[in-house]
Amino acid sequence: IHPQDKQDVAFRLSLGARAVAYGEQDVAFRGPFPSQILSTPNYLEVAYDQEVSVTSSENIFEICCSENESPWDPKARWVPAPIMQWGLTTVQISTSLCSPTEQVAALRYAWRDWPCDFKACPIYSASKILPAPPFISTNLQPKDDGK
Repeated sequence: IHPQDKQDVAFRLSLGARAVAYGEQDVAFRGPFPSQILSTPNYLEVAYDQEVSVTSSENIFEICCSENESPWDPKARWVPAPIMQWGLTTVQISTSLCSPTEQVAALRYAWRDWPCDFKACPIYSASKILPAPPFISTNLQPKDDGK
């Protein structure tokens, strides 16, 4: 059991109940989730569906480096991807740990049994109440730099 988590879990469940079961419109009950992931040669830009509160992390994000752009390639490997910078709704993730012959085939966040300490994950809602959930995505879109 995790006694220190019970009040947080109950609070989040009550937010969900108010929004879903009682139809309250102004109740935020979900943490930030990616709405778009843009790819450049040097970084990935994750756009979230709401404003975020971010703290630096070297390893909460991981990228899949693959020579044939497939995360299912047996030679593909997952490596840590440090957070470079962030804005109100975006986070930039470094892709520098892939070799020059590899492409970034996928991105994942908090993809471990115990990704961060209690109430210490790097990405939360702007209110710092709701954490971003784990995700994995192969839907990386090239970023149009206007050229």
